[in-house]
Amino acid sequence: MCAAHKTSAGLLGAAGIVMILAACAPDPAPQAAPAPAPVTSSSAVADSAAAVTWMNGFCGAVKDFVDGNNKMPSGGGETIEAIKKSTSAQLGHYATILAKTVDGLSALPAAPVPAGETAKQDFLAKYTAARDKTVKAKADLDASGKNDTAAQGRAVEGLIAAQKDTHGALDPVAAILGASELKTAAATAERCRP
Repeated sequence: MCAAHKTSAGLLGAAGIVMILAACAPDPAPQAAPAPAPVTSSSAVADSAAAVTWMNGFCGAVKDFVDGNNKMPSGGGETIEAIKKSTSAQLGHYATILAKTVDGLSALPAAPVPAGETAKQDFLAKYTAARDKTVKAKADLDASGKNDTAAQGRAVEGLIAAQKDTHGALDPVAAILGASELKTAAATAERCRP
């Protein structure tokens, strides 16, 4: 506590009072004890488990597609009819694995963070577009005449276009790198491992 100071000339002027009051500022507060280490709540653990489960589903749908794509039947043949048949089989196989991937992505619950939902919707759009192109290419090829080589060319173009769609959706982990919670979950999610 400060006491009023007097000088022989009288009370200090207003400027002097301000200086004295500034010198009378309260003592600084004692240092607070360091905060205890954060305790992981059951909610945070549940959120983490939900993120791992979601990433397993997201990565799993794409991994199943890649595995199925690696089992694509070979094309070719000696006659136009044999080539048409093998191309139709390839398109059928591709349509099947794409449909499975679309179903797998569609079955995922809402992502635990917005970046995950954005990635899911992007992948879903690409796989759906690829599926639709493949189904159309197969239907058109199967409906074409026995010696219609132009239909064969269109079918191959449809397959190539579908493959271009899927090439932008083959790395689910890269799609969520901006979301630290999902990135951490991907590191422990079994189906996200190469």
